[in-house]
Amino acid sequence: MIEFSLRIEPKIISSILPELGKYFSKSRELEDFEKIVPNFDEEDLKEMWIEGLKDDRKKDRNALAKLLESPRLAYGRVEVADDDINELLRGLTELRFTIRKTSLKQITDEELESGLHELSSTKPEIRIGYFAYLILAEIQERLIQEIS
Repeated sequence: MIEFSLRIEPKIISSILPELGKYFSKSRELEDFEKIVPNFDEEDLKEMWIEGLKDDRKKDRNALAKLLESPRLAYGRVEVADDDINELLRGLTELRFTIRKTSLKQITDEELESGLHELSSTKPEIRIGYFAYLILAEIQERLIQEIS
């Protein structure tokens, strides 16, 4: 079991958690495995490939759901079972991509990585997306540190 505390204020985390749940739901809508599947001569092989991707994605989403539903997360505490680490890392990546493709699509990568300097003047959707993105990024980075 890996356990750590986030450096983000619990008030911010608890206010963003409902929004993370919305992004989590939205990420399912963005699923399109047809675009990433290589060209196969046999339709059966293509279907098996897609089913494998869906199974892996389900595991990733389950690990992420465990984290998001944990009552301790609202207080900045992250607890991850050793068996869930890889799936959670992939689930966090997927959710960050969802936020990036939706709320933060108008923000450049440079702005996102260096911080939004004009945060107070940005739209609420962008501010919420930004804080959600930061929370997920810290969890992901800390998990990677813990397993390194």
